[in-house]
Amino acid sequence: MDEPLELREISMADGQSIMPDNRRDQARRVVLKGARIVFNDRKSVIDCRVRDLSADGARLDLPTPQLLPHTFELQVAGSQPQRCGLCWAKGNRVGVRFLDEGNGSAR
Repeated sequence: MDEPLELREISMADGQSIMPDNRRDQARRVVLKGARIVFNDRKSVIDCRVRDLSADGARLDLPTPQLLPHTFELQVAGSQPQRCGLCWAKGNRVGVRFLDEGNGSAR
């Protein structure tokens, strides 16, 4: 098994520094796809964009900050609908993990 990656401070040209903000186990790929968050027995829909995607989850951009349920369906253009669990939210960005249909646990 691979050793865990060490977080290192990144120095910017202006002397400031930042810490990386990637806590994912899987590699992610940058995408820009239209999608919909569907919940409330399909009565509520929020349009969004998928910004990056991995086998386990995705980062979504919403038009405005929203209150979302803990679980919902994500319909990405050109893909099958996927059951998701909300992991984090910051402003109009949210992170989701994909859930197994059978028992509601993360896959």
